Amino acid sequence: MRRVHRYYESSFSQYGITPAQFYVLSAVWENDGLKFKDLAKSLDMDGSTLTSILDRLERQDMLERRDDPNDKRSLLVFLKEKAKLSIVEITCLAEKLNQEIKERFSDEDFATFEKVLEKLSQD
Repeated sequence: MRRVHRYYESSFSQYGITPAQFYVLSAVWENDGLKFKDLAKSLDMDGSTLTSILDRLERQDMLERRDDPNDKRSLLVFLKEKAKLSIVEITCLAEKLNQEIKERFSDEDFATFEKVLEKLSQD
């Protein structure tokens, strides 16, 4: 797993982001204006981890947090123009990386690999 993670890290580094930051950007891209707590839940991340990632992405001018006009206790997360301009390209890169990894397995082995990952994510 460490080699796979390093492979993704080195590939995403050309965009100045980490794999974790990509997952956050991708989730916000799918639902711009998502509530912070819903984003954390969808990514299965605790609030402090997500806050740290959002802080870095804000410093990179990739996204912004705004107060929810309907609930002052909530924050909404939005992509900024810089992220909107590159997210499709980054997503294509992620799909290419996924395909490259998948090609290293037989269909049966890859199905087993996916089941193991799913099981690990449930624990």
